[in-house]
Amino acid sequence: MENNSPSQTVLKQTARNNLKSQYGIAKWVQTIWIVALESPEHRKFIIEWLSDIGIGAIVLWTEEDSELNNISSTNKINSNNLIWFDFFIYDNNFEWVDVIKYMWAGIVPIMPENNTYSGILKDFNPMKFEWNWFFWKKNSPYCIFEKVISYLENIKFPEDKRTLIKNVTATF
Repeated sequence: MENNSPSQTVLKQTARNNLKSQYGIAKWVQTIWIVALESPEHRKFIIEWLSDIGIGAIVLWTEEDSELNNISSTNKINSNNLIWFDFFIYDNNFEWVDVIKYMWAGIVPIMPENNTYSGILKDFNPMKFEWNWFFWKKNSPYCIFEKVISYLENIKFPEDKRTLIKNVTATF
C-alpha cells in the first residue's frame, strides 16, 4: 500500500481538482469516468444516468457537447492525466482508447464480454478477491449501467477497491 506524506496527498488532490476544473466537473464529485461508446443511444443513456447520480465523466466523442452536469467531451485524453480516472466504459469500437495504457494507469474497465482481451480479463469476484474487470453480456444500455452500479458497489469497500486496482494494474 502506498504511504503518502500529507504534502503528497495535498498535491495529488490539487492535481485531480485541476483536471476536474479543466473539464467542468464539480470539485465534490468523487468518481471520474471515461465513456467511449460508439452507439449514440447507449452513450446518451449512460451519460444522463451518470450525471443524475453525481458522477463526472469525460466522453470520448467530438460531435457532442453536453449540457449535463459534470459531463464533458473530448477526442483525446492526455496520458499524464489517466491516473486521475477511476474506470472506463468501452465498447471495442474506439481506436482512441488504449486499453493496456488505461489499465496500467489503474483505470478499471467496463467492457462487453466478447472483446479483444477476453482471454486475459475476467469479471471481478469480490468474494474471492480475484479478477480485473466488469463485463456486460448483452448489448443494452441497461446491461452497461448494471455493471456501472456493480463497480460503484464494489469500490465502497476499501479492500475490494485495493484488490481490484492491484489486479487491473498487474494484468499486462
